[in-house]
Amino acid sequence: MSARSAIVCGAGVLGASVADRLARSGWAVTLVEPVTPGHVRAGSGGESRLIRHCHGDDRWHVRSAVRAAILWDELDPTVRVPAGVAWFVRDEHGFEAASERVLREEGIAVERLTPAQARARGWFPSLNTDDLAFVLWEPDAGILRAREGVRALAARAVAHGAELEVGTARPAGGDASVVVLEETGRQLRADVVVWACGAWMPGLFPEHLGAVRVTQQDVLFYGAPGAWATPGVPGWVDYDAGVYGLGDLDGRGFKVAPDGPGPEVDPDALRRLPHAAHEQAARAALAHRFPALARAPVVFSRTCQYETTPDSRFVIAPHPDHDGAVWLLGGGSGHAFKHGPALAEHVEAWIDGAPPQPMFALGPREPDAPLRTGSR
Repeated sequence: MSARSAIVCGAGVLGASVADRLARSGWAVTLVEPVTPGHVRAGSGGESRLIRHCHGDDRWHVRSAVRAAILWDELDPTVRVPAGVAWFVRDEHGFEAASERVLREEGIAVERLTPAQARARGWFPSLNTDDLAFVLWEPDAGILRAREGVRALAARAVAHGAELEVGTARPAGGDASVVVLEETGRQLRADVVVWACGAWMPGLFPEHLGAVRVTQQDVLFYGAPGAWATPGVPGWVDYDAGVYGLGDLDGRGFKVAPDGPGPEVDPDALRRLPHAAHEQAARAALAHRFPALARAPVVFSRTCQYETTPDSRFVIAPHPDHDGAVWLLGGGSGHAFKHGPALAEHVEAWIDGAPPQPMFALGPREPDAPLRTGSR
């Protein structure tokens, strides 16, 4: 009996995770990507992501993040940097307080510190805590080397028999069960087709993903002295200010990332230079929270895109016209790396007939942003 076959369109973190999972389960997998996995235009490109467990009172995503961290370590222990994550908390009863309660109930390490206690830890050579109610510390959270992680997933899939096909995938004549490669016109068919094309998904399936917003997101890196390097310096989140970052990882500079939604963009036409408002927001956050870096020079920047659903939860659902043979994966909403390998385990089970998770279904959703790294 021949192996079941699958085509996975898109080698970002979601697509590469699913391709890796299916290949290791014996599927004959073709992974289609326009360029090298982790390339500069992909939402899953770039140097680093925060890997944290806090998700408010959403227990499903907490467990998923914990499982994903284990799977990242199994893939390559050098990809994840367990530097911890510090949450700068302004609201005594907000998102972080709910997160703390759930983490404790789940047996996940977490610590509440007064501002003075946080400063005494010495994580940051300069730290302003004047506006904070407390600092929430996740010692087992940390940072992921993003591009390296995606490439490691794709490489392991290939090592287990997957074929990496370089090309731009499109549904053939509107039929999502047949993949056509734009460059050559060659058609690909398989038992199951998984579409995981990131910011390109709303354009491919506007009738199902038209509510997904594709926005420009910018990250700034600042030149800082050696004392600001990660892993000594942890990841950090200022949820109410809508900004996060980490120390200087691998010599790239001190990272500051405004997490509020940027302007809507076409990913094919996006001019990948930072938006002036994002530069200003990053500089203001840097100067406020880390005063010693107020005048630090910008040494590097990254521009990518989010594809965000109204409620910031993923889309993982069967295409309604194809009886479980076509799946749509998208709506990464800026937090796919925290969950990718764990989500792939669920996707495999759902493809095999287990009931899909209802919160990821197609259809209208109530606007909310509970899972974003920043509340704005």
